[in-house]
Amino acid sequence: MADEKARYSYAVKASETVNIAFPVAANIAWDGYWRAAYEKANAVIQKQANEFVRRGNITLEEARNLVEVQRNGLVIEMRKPLSPFGRFYSETLKPSNRLPTLESLLAKKGSIQAVLVSTGKTRAVTNRIAFISRTAGSAGIVLEIVAIAVVIEQTPEKQKAQVTAEQISGAVGGLSGGTYGMWRGAVAGAAWAGTWASPTLAIPVIGEITEGSAIILGGIIGGLFFSWLGHEAGHTAAHHVWKLLPIQWTQ
Repeated sequence: MADEKARYSYAVKASETVNIAFPVAANIAWDGYWRAAYEKANAVIQKQANEFVRRGNITLEEARNLVEVQRNGLVIEMRKPLSPFGRFYSETLKPSNRLPTLESLLAKKGSIQAVLVSTGKTRAVTNRIAFISRTAGSAGIVLEIVAIAVVIEQTPEKQKAQVTAEQISGAVGGLSGGTYGMWRGAVAGAAWAGTWASPTLAIPVIGEITEGSAIILGGIIGGLFFSWLGHEAGHTAAHHVWKLLPIQWTQ
């Protein structure tokens, strides 16, 4: 019995550590997979643009449709399913109401051919972040599921139903709190970057603090803090509700 309690206590402590990071992992994994879908859709648009370039004699109407209708329309549509953090990050770096028009791109690049050659290009740094997010985030989700399963498996038989309810409620509360916290932290990070960040301000590992990196850093910090609050609230609520239920579980 003592050994069983010790294993259960250790499993709970390990699970609580994972619970805090899980909401951040879930959000960045979700956004990372949508970024991958966006890259693939952009590749299709770029293929069409390349065909126009090879054909030659591209009309202004064809170029405008590709840039302003297809490309800009794709940007707007692919942001809709993102997490609040992902949408804020995207809108801050490239606002939907200021997406490039054909005229602005022509003024910058000089010719329709030059515009079309880069129509489907995406931010390399954002693609790298998305790849890391998909990998690390997915691993975090799997780790959370395993941690919850281990806690339930190690729980004494008479308490399994109650602990299951508490673990699931804690995970749901943590996910809700973490999702809100990532958005709130991202907003704070953007505000901080606008006031303090500069090319001379650098942090080890992270490097130069830009608006994008400040948003990511703020989102992670906010997500971790509010996920802890949400997890504790969900776990505690389930615990008290369970105590009020007129049910006696027997082995």
